[in-house]
Order: sequence, then C-alpha cells, then structure tokens
Amino acid sequence: MIKLILSDLDNTLAWAGEHVVTPYAREAIHAAQAAGVHFAPATGRAPSALPWMFENDTACLTTVLADNGQLIYQDGKLVHEVPLDLGALRRCARSLDGMDDAWLVLDYVDTGEQYAVRASADYLEKYRVPYFFAVAGTVDEVPDRPVVKANVRVVGDFVRGREVRAVLKESCPEFDFVFPMQERPHIDILPAGWDKGVAGEWLAHNLGLSNDEVCCFGDAENDLPLLTRFKNSVAVANATPVAAGAARWHIGRADQDAVADAIFDIARSTAAGEMPSFMRGEDAASASDKRSSR
Repeated sequence: MIKLILSDLDNTLAWAGEHVVTPYAREAIHAAQAAGVHFAPATGRAPSALPWMFENDTACLTTVLADNGQLIYQDGKLVHEVPLDLGALRRCARSLDGMDDAWLVLDYVDTGEQYAVRASADYLEKYRVPYFFAVAGTVDEVPDRPVVKANVRVVGDFVRGREVRAVLKESCPEFDFVFPMQERPHIDILPAGWDKGVAGEWLAHNLGLSNDEVCCFGDAENDLPLLTRFKNSVAVANATPVAAGAARWHIGRADQDAVADAIFDIARSTAAGEMPSFMRGEDAASASDKRSSR
C-alpha cells in the first residue's frame, strides 16, 4: 500500500500556466490524508510560494520537501535543513562575471526576499518578466547570511542554459545544478549529493516507511532523483522525455488534473488495503477521461 505521496508542483500537480493547485486536486489530497496517507509537495519552490499555490489550504502543507528537499517539514515543523556553502556561492557569482545573460539570484526563505548578485537595476527591470519578477533588488556580493535557496537566471534558451551550467559545474564542484522547469533555463543550485530523492528517502525513513510505500510524481530534470530512487515513480504525460523514461508508471497530463486522479486512486486503494489501480496494469493514461465522466 502507498503511505507517502511526494509530488512535484509546476507542470505536475499544478499546471505551469496557472501555478495554482485546483480545488479538485486539494480535495484528492484531503482524501488521501483521511485514508492515512502522508502527502508532501516535493518542489524547487521556497516555502513562501506554497500557501498561494494551494490557495491557503494549509492542511495540504503539513509535510513538505521545499527548495528541492533542502528544507523538510513534517507535521508543520521544520525538521531538516541543508544550507548552501557561502564561499562556493561567491565563486559561482564570480564565474558569471563577464556574462550579460546569466545572474545568480539569492532567495532568503525566512523573509521571502530575492536579490540578484551584481545585476543592474535597469537590467532587472528590462527582463523582470519572466526572469526577475520577484527579485527585489541587487547586491554587490553574496552576503554573510545563511542561504538555502539560490539559482541562476539565464536570459536565453536551453542551449545557452547548458553552456552556463557547464561553467558553473567546472568552477563550483561543491554544488549540483539542475533545470527545475521546462519553460525557462533557470538553474537551481543544490549541495552536491543532496536532492529531492535523498530528501524523500530521509522523510520516508523518519516516518518509518519503506521504499515500496512511497509514490512520487514528476515531470522535469530536478524530479529525476525521485523518479529513479523510488520504485513507484510516476511521470505525467507532459513530462520531458528523460523524466518520462525514468518513471515506472505513466498517467495523463498535468493540465487535466491527472495527478489528482491518481491521488484519489491511492486514497481509495490504501483504505482498501490494496495498491492503486494505475499500478495494477490498468491504463493510467486514461485517468483524465475517467475524471471528465465522474
């Protein structure tokens, strides 16, 4: 039986064009929780972004893997934190010097403030949408202040994003660099060896659960550690080819609430002491069709 659900948000549980988890999906989460299943968003987003994504439905946010698992919340309390090394972050910023299309952005999760390192105010304003919409201003250097979430905003395409990432990998081996979304080549910065998959295992162990009791959902590169680490891994139909190839199970599209359908399936099956129907050979890709006829 499934006892823990780990779900990515953008383009998985929530459609990227809207960024909000639908009432139907929140109803599914409540049903799973009522059946004794833990639910945790497993996201690259900071905790400050989650209440508005869930329309302040805090019952869905008691357990969370935020910032790609660098912040783990259980029963509403922060139980584990993995900060970024400030010296390595400063080296990342220096490695971007001379580039006019890539900037390190620091996200202070305690206050919700975001700052770009050494970007001019004019540049931030010119590219505020869609690259710097939440960035409050600029700093000359990475401050001597704890940082958990940071990323590099690349103003360009994924070809350019991969070029920038190669430079970062060479200069900052203390970190891993992943693309968290399909729309823009933002590069999330993670401590080397720490990711959503490791965080998911940490949480499952803390809850006394085995790998077989975990189900995870994803669509993009930063979900690969989840999809490859857990036996019951699920990709949505709009996932990248690499993410789809890594998943064991496949369901419908994020914009059709396919993950919500799967969560309802988990809620029913766990209450009955069974595995979900989409893990028992049924064609899960048609789940959205079932929803439309419910």
